Amino acid sequence: MKKFGITFLITLVVFFILGGIFGTYVFLPEFALWHEAFPDAVRETPDFVSGFLVGIIQLVACIVLFDRLAIDNLSNGATVGIIYSTGIWLMVDLQMLSTTNIVSYNYVALDALISALMGAIIGVVITWSLKRFA
Repeated sequence: MKKFGITFLITLVVFFILGGIFGTYVFLPEFALWHEAFPDAVRETPDFVSGFLVGIIQLVACIVLFDRLAIDNLSNGATVGIIYSTGIWLMVDLQMLSTTNIVSYNYVALDALISALMGAIIGVVITWSLKRFA
């Protein structure tokens, strides 16, 4: 149980750093444009609580998945992280694209690339930490 707690805390810190960087420089400016175009449908600033819960759910599920799959190689961790993160956010973004006029294919592609990068880094961190604190 110790390895899960330590892995979660380390991964959460990395997730906050990456999320802060991409949120500030990519997503918040995009959301501001959406709010300007659709003020009744898009919040001026994202709801922190629901966003935080999404991140927690994604991290916990990823940590459990990595442990159950016994991923112990950093390369494999990066690969599974890319597939996991990109897959989740492609499903969300493509659903938004199919049901609204807010999301564009350009946004979906950009989010997929960022999700892949974040997934690779998070996958390496989880793999390293699970192995290190086993």
